[in-house]
Amino acid sequence: MIKKSNIKSRLSESLELPKEVILNIPILKLIGKNDIYIENHRGIIEYSNEVLRINSEIGIIKILGKNLYIKEINKEELFITGDVNIIEFIN
Repeated sequence: MIKKSNIKSRLSESLELPKEVILNIPILKLIGKNDIYIENHRGIIEYSNEVLRINSEIGIIKILGKNLYIKEINKEELFITGDVNIIEFIN
């Protein structure tokens, strides 16, 4: 049995479309050490000044730091500011 994501990945390549659009893969942009912009998230699991856990299509994105603050959030995008120390991906 061929996995659904495998089919979508091949379709993305053949149509020359970005994988993040077809597969809903999160896009993370780290701006310096203090700002993170995340697209294609699936909601927040945990939120404190030191830990953020964000659900995504590829698993949980865990952000550790100090003075973490969600500056902006909507259905598809998330903007976090603070002193970022670690970004971890958990399956």
